[in-house]
Amino acid sequence: MKPDIFSVLTYPRKERNVLLERTLADLGITPLPFGKNVVWGVPVLGKGWSSIVIYGMQEQKEVAIKIQRRDSHRLSLGREALFLRIVNERGIGPTLYHEGKDFLVLEYVEGVPVRNASVQPKHIRCFLEQCHTLDLLSVDHGQIQGGKHLLIGEKCWIIDFEKAGFRTPRNVSSLVSELFLRKTECASRVRSQFSATSESLIKAVREYKKTNNLSLLLDVLHLS
Repeated sequence: MKPDIFSVLTYPRKERNVLLERTLADLGITPLPFGKNVVWGVPVLGKGWSSIVIYGMQEQKEVAIKIQRRDSHRLSLGREALFLRIVNERGIGPTLYHEGKDFLVLEYVEGVPVRNASVQPKHIRCFLEQCHTLDLLSVDHGQIQGGKHLLIGEKCWIIDFEKAGFRTPRNVSSLVSELFLRKTECASRVRSQFSATSESLIKAVREYKKTNNLSLLLDVLHLS
């Protein structure tokens, strides 16, 4: 039997969300079963603790539809939409096309999580510059460390701003920790491409925290 993509719109409840179906149809969006994750036999792009992400088409444009789970403790996706609008103005994150209380329609982006990717110096610089921009905006992503929200494809993407907030930003320091200082296979692979020592990186990060100037860190990594 063909997977029914509409059956997962109210996950984890098994019921139809006629209002959301109608809203997506009015926007010209067709949800489609596609992705590496599977929910109730239906391929989807992603499934998290508070949302599910499905693939769709809007005319000839690929989109990702993020839908709030019915058992989520969040009131809406409005806060995430707010931060996406802010960072989109600086060319960061998937473009937000449409939003509703319980859904977001985003640019569909493809990439490999940084911890599984072949990370090159140009990728490091790109992520550092994006994280620096977030720091200057006083937007803390909240999930840079861990690496699963950093994707490498045609571009370097920082995705998923659901835990972002206006607080003391630690994006650059979290990135350096994730890609250079942690005792992980990913950090080990990245470190092997650079001559910088852990001590010099820690010193550069401390200086960055005082000045918000990325130059010393780029110099230490020979990325200037």
